[in-house]
Amino acid sequence: MTTETLRVAGDAFRVRARALWERVLRLSRRPPRRLRLCESLALGERRFVAVVEFEAARFLVGGTPSSLVLLSRLPDSGEQRENQRGEP
Repeated sequence: MTTETLRVAGDAFRVRARALWERVLRLSRRPPRRLRLCESLALGERRFVAVVEFEAARFLVGGTPSSLVLLSRLPDSGEQRENQRGEP
């Protein structure tokens, strides 16, 4: 093989490898999650309370084996951070 043939083969390999890597990256990207369980506390007998966040809104919910109840809407994440810093 000549040097020119090896260079062309190497370039073709790099192009295919880069295309494959870009495809793997594209397929592995997920949209950000909008619903998140922030914290939960078991209360015994299959009962619990939990803080659930949807986008920026946070909710305190309670659950049993047969029901799920909204207990309270909590301050949004941004509002909570401001209150912790002592800002109005």
